[in-house]
Amino acid sequence: MTAAGAAAGLAVEFHVLGWTSVPGGSCGGRYRPCPDGTTPTLLLAFALTFAGYLALLLTIGKFTDRRPGKVLPAVLAVTGVLLALWPGWQAYLWMRGPVLDLAWQAEHDRPSSVRAEGVWTVGGHGSTVVRVRSDALAAYDAHDGDRRWTLRAPVRESVCGMSEGVADGVGLVAFARYDKPCDTVWGVDTRTGRRLWERRIEGVPRFTSGSDSLLAADGGVALALTGTGVEAYGLTDGRPRWNADLRGAKADGTCAPDVVSAAGGTARVVVTCQGQEKGSGRVVTLDGATGRQRGSRALPVESPVDTAMVLSAEPFTLLLAERDERGVAAVLAYPGGDGDPVRIPLSTDDEDLMLRAVGGDDFTARPALPATVSRNTLVVATQKPGGYDADHVSAYSLGDGRRLWRAGVDGVAALVSTGPDRVAVLGPNGRLWTFDTADGDRIGEDDGVMVTTNRLAGHTRLLRADGTWIVVNGEGTKEPPLYGLR
Repeated sequence: MTAAGAAAGLAVEFHVLGWTSVPGGSCGGRYRPCPDGTTPTLLLAFALTFAGYLALLLTIGKFTDRRPGKVLPAVLAVTGVLLALWPGWQAYLWMRGPVLDLAWQAEHDRPSSVRAEGVWTVGGHGSTVVRVRSDALAAYDAHDGDRRWTLRAPVRESVCGMSEGVADGVGLVAFARYDKPCDTVWGVDTRTGRRLWERRIEGVPRFTSGSDSLLAADGGVALALTGTGVEAYGLTDGRPRWNADLRGAKADGTCAPDVVSAAGGTARVVVTCQGQEKGSGRVVTLDGATGRQRGSRALPVESPVDTAMVLSAEPFTLLLAERDERGVAAVLAYPGGDGDPVRIPLSTDDEDLMLRAVGGDDFTARPALPATVSRNTLVVATQKPGGYDADHVSAYSLGDGRRLWRAGVDGVAALVSTGPDRVAVLGPNGRLWTFDTADGDRIGEDDGVMVTTNRLAGHTRLLRADGTWIVVNGEGTKEPPLYGLR
C-alpha cells in the first residue's frame, strides 16, 4: 500500500513540476525549447499515473479483504505519498540539471523611444552596471538591480560616443545635437554619477550619431577624436594635455581620423583617406602621456574603407573592411614591433566570422558584437558559408592567425569574456555555455545552464558582475532594459 501511494505521489509531483517548469505553458522548437528534464519528467508522470492508479486499486482491494476498514489503507497511502516527495524532488533536480533563475529586473525605460548606446561595469564587490542610453546614463546595483544614480544628457543632445571601459572609476561619454558632429565630451564619475568636467571639441563631421571608438581612457588621460586628429585631457580634471593633427596630405582625397584606442600608455589612431575611387590609410601610434608620434603603418587597402572598428586595444586588434568586394575584409592583429599585421579573413572555406553586421539602432556607441579578445585569442561566433545563424564558436590565434578550436552551439545571442581563460556564450534559446579559451573545452559550474526566464531581445549584451549574469537589452520597452540571473 505504501509503495502504491508513493507511485501516485510521484505521479502528481512530476505532473506539477513538469508543467510549471515550461515558460508560458508551452515550449518546443529551436527558439523556444523545453527546459532540460521536461520530457522525462512528463513521461514519468504519465507512466506513474497509470501504475499508481492500478497499484492502488489492486492493493486496496486485497488489503480490505484481509483487514476490513478504510482508515489504515488511507494512512499507508498518504505515508507513501509523503515519503516519495523528497526523493521525487531530488530526481527532478537531477533530470533538470543546473538552471539560472531571474534574480531581479530593472523597470522599463521611460520614455519609450530611448535605446541603449553601450554599457560599462565598475568592478569589485558591489559592482555597478552603467547602461548608457541615448538620453541618459543609468547605473544599477549588479547584485539586486536597484538604481544607484541617473545622469541626464544635455538638452536637445544625444549620446554619440563613449569610452570602451572605465579607467580609475571615470568613464567618457560624448553628445551631439541633431545632425551635428559629436562635439561635447564629459568625464563621469561612475561611482557617484557626478559629471567631473565638460569640454567642447571639433567633432568629426561624419559622426553625427552613435559611433564606436571616438573616445578612449588610459593612464590618467582622456582621448577624444576630432575632425583633425586627437585631443588629450586629464582624466579626472579635464585639463588640456596635448593635441595631435593627423590629417596629413592626400592629393586625390581627404584624410581624417576614424577610431582611437589606448592601452598601456600607448594610443593608436586609424586614419583613412577617401578619394573618388581609391583609398588608403594608416595606423598612427602615439605616446599617451605626451602625444609624441612613435610610428605609423600603412593599412593594406586600395579602395575606400567602409568599416574600421577596434576589437581590442591590447593587443591592438582591428576589424577592417574595404568597399572593394575583393579587397580586405579581415581582423588585423598588430604585433608589438614593426611587423606586418596578422590577418584573419572574415570568410574562409568552411566558415564565416559573424562580424560584418555592425550597424543597427542599438549599442551603436559600443557595438554588441558576438566576439571577444581574451589575451592573445579571438573568440567569435561563426556560421556556415552563406548561412544566417551562428552554429559554432571559433577561436583564432592573434599571433599567427591559426584557428585553435571550434565548438558547435545552437545560436549566439551574446558572447563575453568572463576571465583570462574562459568565455561565455548565451544562445537565443536561453542556453549558457562556458568554454576554455585555450582549447575550447566546456568548463565551469555554469556550463550548459538553462535560463528559466528567457527574455532575450533582438540586440543584447551579456555581463558577469558580482556573481550575477546580467543581460542588457538594447531596447528597454518591450523587455526590461536589464535583468540579473543567478
